[in-house]
Amino acid sequence: MTALNRQQSRDVDRLAIESLGISGLTLMENAGRACTDIIASHEFSCVMLLCGKGNNAGDGFVIARHLLTREIPAIIIQLVPPDSLSGDALTNYEILTKLPTTILFVDETNIVSALDELDTDSNMAIIDCMMGTGGQGDPRPPFRQAIDWANRQPAFRVAIDIPSGLDCDTGQPSTPTFQAQQTLTMVAMKTGFSRQVAKSFTGNVSVLDIGIPLSSLPS
Repeated sequence: MTALNRQQSRDVDRLAIESLGISGLTLMENAGRACTDIIASHEFSCVMLLCGKGNNAGDGFVIARHLLTREIPAIIIQLVPPDSLSGDALTNYEILTKLPTTILFVDETNIVSALDELDTDSNMAIIDCMMGTGGQGDPRPPFRQAIDWANRQPAFRVAIDIPSGLDCDTGQPSTPTFQAQQTLTMVAMKTGFSRQVAKSFTGNVSVLDIGIPLSSLPS
C-alpha cells in the first residue's frame, strides 16, 4: 500500500488497535515524537501549534510536550473549547496543562484580535494540527480565520498529516487551505498528495513511521 485515502487512514489506526493491540495513546505518542524529531531539527526559536479537537490536535499536544522537554518554547493556540476534547486527545491535553507551557484560547469572537497580537518571524514555526485527514469541505470558523492568519505569517509552516483544507482523497484545496512548506504525514502518503494542485499546499512531504507494520494488518 503506497498511499492511503481517508477511510484507509482510519482503518489503519483501528486495525492497529484491534488486531495488534497497539493502543491509541501509543500511536499518538509515536506520531508526536516522530514529528518533534523533525521540527526540532530546524532549530526554531518558538513553535506555535494551531489545534482543533480530534487526533490531529492530540498529535499537537504531544508535539508541544516533547518540544518542552527539548527546551523549545511551544505555544498552543486552542481553537475549540477544552470540554469538547475527548479520548486520547483529551488525555494528552490534560497532561499538557500540568506543564509550563502557554495555551491561548480563541474562538469565533476573539480569534482575529488574539492572533493579530502574536508576533511571528522567519525563525519561528506555525504547526497545523487543526483538521487532519477527516477534514472535508471549506473550513469553518474559527479554522478559516486561523488558516488565513497562518498563511500571511513569515513563520515556517508545517502541516501534521495533511494541510487543513486539503481533501485527503482528491487533493483538491478548499477555501482557504493551509499552505505548508513541509507536511509530516503518518504511515504512508495520502492519495490526494499525488495531484499536482496539492503540491503547492503540502510542500515537502515526509512519511513518518509510528510503529504500525502495514504488512501485519488484515487486508
